[in-house]
Amino acid sequence: MDVNDLRYFLVIPRSNNLQTAAKALNKTPGALSKAIRRVEALTHTQLFERQGRNIQLNAEGRRFCEYARVIVHESEQAISAFGQGKQKIKLNIAGPQVLLQQALPRVLDSLPAAHYDTHITAEWEGDALKHLRDGSAHLAIATAEAVEQNQGDLSIIELGETCFQLACAAAHPLLADNPATTISNEQIQKYAFACPVVSPFCGIQRGIGSDGWRDDILPRNIAYRCSDFSTLLALVQQGRALAYIPDFCISQANLSALKITIPWQYRERLILAYQPSQAAGWLHRFASDLQSSN
Repeated sequence: MDVNDLRYFLVIPRSNNLQTAAKALNKTPGALSKAIRRVEALTHTQLFERQGRNIQLNAEGRRFCEYARVIVHESEQAISAFGQGKQKIKLNIAGPQVLLQQALPRVLDSLPAAHYDTHITAEWEGDALKHLRDGSAHLAIATAEAVEQNQGDLSIIELGETCFQLACAAAHPLLADNPATTISNEQIQKYAFACPVVSPFCGIQRGIGSDGWRDDILPRNIAYRCSDFSTLLALVQQGRALAYIPDFCISQANLSALKITIPWQYRERLILAYQPSQAAGWLHRFASDLQSSN
């Protein structure tokens, strides 16, 4: 049985669409159809149900997935054990865009670029963890809360913590009027805020602003709701709005953190997760090296 056919087989159920899967694999839909037919011919079993343009695993197909993952995993283990330095290892990393920007440098510093063909996918942390479990991602970057809710047999490496702070541009009038003093709650309420429509980590609406700010305790003047976090940052950089964002975003965007007095503080622990049962030898070594560097 061709291992590449099994790799293609495992990608298709993520979208249940041959066109989408073909694009992700840089193959033609026809090539994927032939791979499916070869696998079904060898197993003498229909593994997919076809409905128009969609294609979905049936009960036998779902059962076969478990065998396919083991075969692909063992193949990668063998290549890792005997092929070191002879070919690049494909590495798939997934996680929310905001967390990738912060955590990727540390991860990539531990991965010699000459040895890896690294694919980075920005997606909500729930999807990243899902793809970690089905074997389509090797590493997932997420918050501790998301990982704890979906822990199972995942192994984790702590990547640090982020604390949310009130951010503004240097030219914002609030900062200009209060260059070295703590901003009062009354002053905060006078100015426009930009907030994400959903959490920048999980893609779920969390409270009025979805950013950890307690609007039930201290209501804000929310003037802008952004579905894209880069747009939110742009509004703050232009001096149009304040925002409650992770501290690393403040430094990356060259913004200023305001001194405020609020009865809460929103923090998130950042986690790198992987699945030992699906990890090839090189991934175990990488995780061990990164863990020891903490």
